[in-house]
Amino acid sequence: MKARIFGTAAAASLLLSACAEPPAPPREVPVKPPTQIDGVWYLDQNWSQDARQWYYNTSQGSQIMRYDWFMALEDPQTKAPFVKSLSRYGYPADAAGKWNPDGLPLGFVKDVDPDKTAWFGMTCAACHTGDLTVNGKTLRLDGAVTTGDLYGLISAIRDAVHTTTTVDGVFEPFSNRVLGPNANPQQRLALLEQLKAFDARFTAFVAQSTPATPWGPMRTDAFGMIFNRVSGIDLNIPKNNRPPDAPVSYPFLWDAPHQPWVQWNGLLPNNSAFDALGRNAGEVLGVFGDVTLKKPTIMHYYYDSTVRGRNLVAMENQLRQLRSPVWPDSIAGTVDIVKAAAGADLYQQNCVSCHTLLPRGETYTTAPIHMEPLFTWPYPNDPAKVIAAFNMICTQGIEAAVTAKMVAVNYASDPKMAVDALCRQSDTGAIAGVAMPPELLGGAKLKNPDTAVNLLSNAVIGAMLGDIVKDPGLIDDIIKSGSGGGSATPAWAAPSQSQSQSQSQSQSAALSAAASQPPGKPLDTTPFVKAGAPLTDQHRKIISVLQASSRVKPPVPAAGPSRAAAEKAKDPAKATQEFADTIKRLLAYKARPLDGVWATAPYMHNGSVPNLYEMLLPAAQRSASFRMGGGALDPVKVGVDSAAPSSTFLFDTSKPGNRNSGHEFGAHLTDTQRWQLLEYLKTL
Repeated sequence: MKARIFGTAAAASLLLSACAEPPAPPREVPVKPPTQIDGVWYLDQNWSQDARQWYYNTSQGSQIMRYDWFMALEDPQTKAPFVKSLSRYGYPADAAGKWNPDGLPLGFVKDVDPDKTAWFGMTCAACHTGDLTVNGKTLRLDGAVTTGDLYGLISAIRDAVHTTTTVDGVFEPFSNRVLGPNANPQQRLALLEQLKAFDARFTAFVAQSTPATPWGPMRTDAFGMIFNRVSGIDLNIPKNNRPPDAPVSYPFLWDAPHQPWVQWNGLLPNNSAFDALGRNAGEVLGVFGDVTLKKPTIMHYYYDSTVRGRNLVAMENQLRQLRSPVWPDSIAGTVDIVKAAAGADLYQQNCVSCHTLLPRGETYTTAPIHMEPLFTWPYPNDPAKVIAAFNMICTQGIEAAVTAKMVAVNYASDPKMAVDALCRQSDTGAIAGVAMPPELLGGAKLKNPDTAVNLLSNAVIGAMLGDIVKDPGLIDDIIKSGSGGGSATPAWAAPSQSQSQSQSQSQSAALSAAASQPPGKPLDTTPFVKAGAPLTDQHRKIISVLQASSRVKPPVPAAGPSRAAAEKAKDPAKATQEFADTIKRLLAYKARPLDGVWATAPYMHNGSVPNLYEMLLPAAQRSASFRMGGGALDPVKVGVDSAAPSSTFLFDTSKPGNRNSGHEFGAHLTDTQRWQLLEYLKTL
């Protein structure tokens, strides 16, 4: 159907080309033209400006440092307030307004604890809102890849804090900004000691987060950072830290809530609202969220954390409404519809089997994905040999397994991220032997050591349970969200036009603290741990949510045998086969729908290919290195404009984790066909 539409449009174009401007490319549904606000252009992505600003400025529980300290911090290079320097690390400035009364950079927010302590932290938008510049205009794309350099930011904060505590003449004005000019010497000394303690902790954190190969902007080793945070910092076991040297591009978020598996390697199931909350809670723990990991008690069977569960559920509901950005003809140049018509056929022949089309004119609840294997298994039907090959990969490395003929290389791209995520082991310390959720509810005890994935899952589920038992409204939000009843933006997050500016600012300032004001006494968790303990309606609601989750297997019984008993009853041969199948599924990278792909450079899971044209070349013909970083768009090859002055980071594909091999599905095409397919990709 799509090919016929393009064919008709192409014929019309040829008839009119001699006497008129070429028509705009056909669109499946009407798309509103770009809108300019405060010098930035926004595309039609199905969000209102209020909804967008709410998303930019809603806390998820990230706490980098005390808010008053951060706002008083001076940039050692410019001597200006450090908060004004974040644009130097790729994080755009944002105008002050009802959602952002302090005028913080986009993606940063004040987070307020129940005890009223205020923190400076990151929102989801810090990593998942992208600015692209093309033809002198800046496009702000919701759900796209950030231009931010996370390592550059945290290392700069480290330097600024250390300068404040060690360089003569810097601390006194800092203390004046924090305490006021009339503070006494004892207050100043106490502040200095507190700042020195933070300096030591943060310096250690940055050292443990320093990769051998720089990530640069627009990338991070997400799993490495989360694993380090939970296993090294939250558990206070420094030996668990590893250099985070398997960087990936920040994934774009449109369609993500509708995919059955998320993360580049499809690690996390996404079958329920509880699954989605777990995915987002894990992300929070990787960006300065805190979780207290200590052995739980029968009445306190959960972990305390800074995760703002109700905000995360609301944001996931809003993201379900987000649509991909349509190529902006008026800004980036009109699509050649004759080439695009030919490209539509090429897409059907070469791409659609992995990259499903999601027409903008249709409502969808599922966004199908395809997992492309990293390896060929010589004995795919022998689960014992698959597991043996996996164990060799983890203990001796990929090349040893290849040499032993246990696997053959079938790289879709650099395999380091997927292998690291599955193979990494951690000392589980104080929570060894703890099941989250409790065994009675289907949880499994942590071993010691155990996989980093199991440790993270334990921490995330414990943190979510903590949020649920402290705030009954969260479980109701999850149930409503899972039934499709969630709204794009909570009513309390959308001030009416009739509100005064002061009312709007007050509501915005309270936003970050809204989820951290649990009403009443936390729920007694004894019924989750002790068989036969009486259940309340609230307990039953929580159990029903766990039953629907992919994170708890087997399904949680309302009463009956524990998970341990269920595991003993399982057929060993079936369990071995399931484990082998899981290994094969997860040692792969995800091919997802490509709507809006034009706005998501650089490409491959690790950002190792600068543009879509090179994605259609044989791997040997791709750039061995290229410059990137400022969000400049090349509208011809569709991707990073390496010649732009803002492209200052040199990406070297020879470095570990940066391989640009694989995905050679366009290698057999002629160059003419590549340009046709490229033109069609602009229209998705």
